[in-house]
Amino acid sequence: MNNYKHYILLIVLALIPVLSVYADDLEQQRQQLIKRFHQYYAQMNLDSALVILDEQIALETNGGNIENEGKARWNKVAVLNNGARYEELVVEAEKQREWFGKHENWSRFYQCWQRMCSGNHDLGRMQTALREAEAMGNDAKSRNNNTGRAMAYKQMGVIYTDIRQLPQAEESFRKAVELLKEDNDMTGILSGVYEGLSQTLDKQKKHKEQLVVADEWLKHLDELAKQTSLEVVSQTYVACYLAYANAYIGLQRYADAEKALEKAEEYYAITKTALTRYDIFEVRTLLALKQGHYQQAIAYSDSALSPGMNYGVLLQEYRAEAFLNANQGITSAEIYRKLYNDKDSVFTREMRTQLDELNTFFQLDELQRSQREAKVRYAMIIVGLILIALIIFIIVTRRSARKLAEKNRELAENVSALALANDKAEASSRMKTEFIQNMSHEIRTPLNILNGFTQVLTSNDADQLLPAEKADMRQRVAENTERITGLINKMLVLAESNSQHVLECNDQTTPEEIVMQAVMTAHVASTADVTFSAAIDDAVRNVILKTNRDYAVRALAQLLDNAFKFTKLGRVTLSAEQGDNCVRFVVEDTGIGIPKEEMSHVFEEFVQLDNYNEGMGIGLTMARSIANRLGGSLDIDSEYTDGARFVFIIYGDKIG
Repeated sequence: MNNYKHYILLIVLALIPVLSVYADDLEQQRQQLIKRFHQYYAQMNLDSALVILDEQIALETNGGNIENEGKARWNKVAVLNNGARYEELVVEAEKQREWFGKHENWSRFYQCWQRMCSGNHDLGRMQTALREAEAMGNDAKSRNNNTGRAMAYKQMGVIYTDIRQLPQAEESFRKAVELLKEDNDMTGILSGVYEGLSQTLDKQKKHKEQLVVADEWLKHLDELAKQTSLEVVSQTYVACYLAYANAYIGLQRYADAEKALEKAEEYYAITKTALTRYDIFEVRTLLALKQGHYQQAIAYSDSALSPGMNYGVLLQEYRAEAFLNANQGITSAEIYRKLYNDKDSVFTREMRTQLDELNTFFQLDELQRSQREAKVRYAMIIVGLILIALIIFIIVTRRSARKLAEKNRELAENVSALALANDKAEASSRMKTEFIQNMSHEIRTPLNILNGFTQVLTSNDADQLLPAEKADMRQRVAENTERITGLINKMLVLAESNSQHVLECNDQTTPEEIVMQAVMTAHVASTADVTFSAAIDDAVRNVILKTNRDYAVRALAQLLDNAFKFTKLGRVTLSAEQGDNCVRFVVEDTGIGIPKEEMSHVFEEFVQLDNYNEGMGIGLTMARSIANRLGGSLDIDSEYTDGARFVFIIYGDKIG
C-alpha cells in the first residue's frame, strides 16, 4: 500500500513541469491574441478583430477559463456596437446574453440585453425595442437586480432622446445612475450611463449641469482605474474629457475646451483606436467652427476619418456649415443633399404608397356616394308613383271630403319627408364635394411652396442667398413636407372610420407603451407657449392589456394632435389611470374649449367649431370610430371648463 502511494507521488511530481509548460504556453497564446485584437480594432478592421475574438473564445473554452472567455464574448458585442453593425449586434447580443445567464454573470447578462434593445432601436424596430426594454426591467425586478433595472432605464433614455423628449430622457438616465451608485458599480457600466446623461444635457444646452455630471464621471473613472488599469479605461477617459469640451464650447469658454481636448488626446495616446480618434476630431471641428476658423474646421473634419470609416451625420453637418461660411456654397449644398437624399428616397416611396391608397379611397367613396344618390332617385320615383295613384284614386272614387282631406294630409306628410330626405342627401353630397375641394387645396398649397423653394434653392443664383434665408427655406420645405404627410395619413385612417367590424385585439401591451408610442406618433413636445406632460399611475403601469396596439396608439395620437391644435397658450396633459375593469387615457388642455351646445356634434364628420384653424374636421370622428371598434369608448367631459378634456377607455382583456 505504501509503495502504491509512493508511485502516485512520483507521477504527480513528474507532471508538474509538464503542466507548468502547458500553462505558460496557454498564457503566451492568450497574450498574442489580445495584442492582435487590439491592433485590428484600433485600425477599425472589425472583421479581423472578430475572427481573433472567436479564436480566443475557443482557446479559453478549451482551457476552462470562464472569466477570460466572458471578456472575449463581451468584446464581440462591444465591437459590433461600436462599429454600428446593428443587424449582427442583435443576433450576437442575444447569443451572448444566454451564455452569461447560464454562468450567472448578471451584469454582462443585462448589458447584452440592453445592447440587443439598442440594436433594434437603431434599426427602426421601435416596438420591439420597447417590448424588450420592458421585459428586461421586469426580469431585473424579479431578481431584485439594480444593474438590470438601470439598463432598462438607460434604454428608455435612449428612446426618449430619439423622440426628442429630452427631460424624460434625462430623468431616465439619472435613475440609472442612482441604481448603479447604490450597487457601487465598478464594472464600467456606470460610465456608459454617464455618457448618455451628458449627451442629453448637451442637447438641452444645460452645459453647467453637464460639467457637474462630468466631474462625477471623472471621479468614478479615477476609482475604476485604481481597481483595473489605466489602459482598460483610457478610452472612457477620452469620452469624459470630450464631454467637458462640449460643455465648455456651449458656455463659450473656448480656452477651457482646448485644455479638455488636450487631456482627451493624452488618454487617446495610451490606447489608440480609430473610433476615439474620430470622436476627438469631431469635437475639434465643432470648436474651430464656433471660433470662426472655418478652414481649420474643414481640415479637422478631413482628419477624422481612418480607412474603412465614413462621415457621421453630426460631422457632415459641421462640414457643411464650415464650407458655407468659407464661401464654398456648392460643396456645402452637396453635403446637405447627401445628408437628406436617403430620407427623401424613403419619403418618396411612402408618399407614392399613401397616394395610391388615397386614390383608392376616393374612388370607393365616389361609388358609395353615387349609390346613395341612386337610392334617393328611386325613392322619389316610387313616391311619385304613389302620389299619382292616390290622386287618381281620389278623383275616381269621389269619396267623402273627410277622407279626401285625410288622404291629402298623409300625402303632404310623405312629400315633406321626401323633401327632408332629399335635403339631407344634397347636404351630404355638398359636404363631400366641399371636403374634396378643401383636401385638394390643403395638398396643393404646401406642394406649391415645396416647388417654389426647391426651384430657388437649386437655381444658379442660390449662392447669392444669405445663410439665414437658405435655412428659412429649408425649414419651410420640411414643415410643408410633414404637413402633406399628415394630411394623407388622416385620409387613410378616414377610409376606415365608417367601418363597423370589430378590430382584432391580439396584441399584448401596456398603457405605458401605448402612451409612449402615441407621444412619438403625434410628435408632441413642450414649447415656450404650451407645456406638455405625461403621467402613468402606478396602478396601471405594469398592467398588460390584450387589445390592438396600433389602433389604440392611433386614436390617442389624434387626441394629442387635437389638443395642441386648439391650445395656443397654456398646457396639454396626458394621463393613464385605472377605471372599473378598464384603463382610462385622459387628454386635457387649456385651449379654446367646446361650448356645451356643440359637444354633441364634435364627433360628426367634417365638423369644425373654429374655421380659423387648419384641418378638415375628421380627427375626432376617426378617434371615436377606432375606440368603438376596439370595444371601448371615447367621450368628452362636459364638466371640465378650463379647455377640453377627452376620456379614451380601453376594456381590453386583463391578463396580467
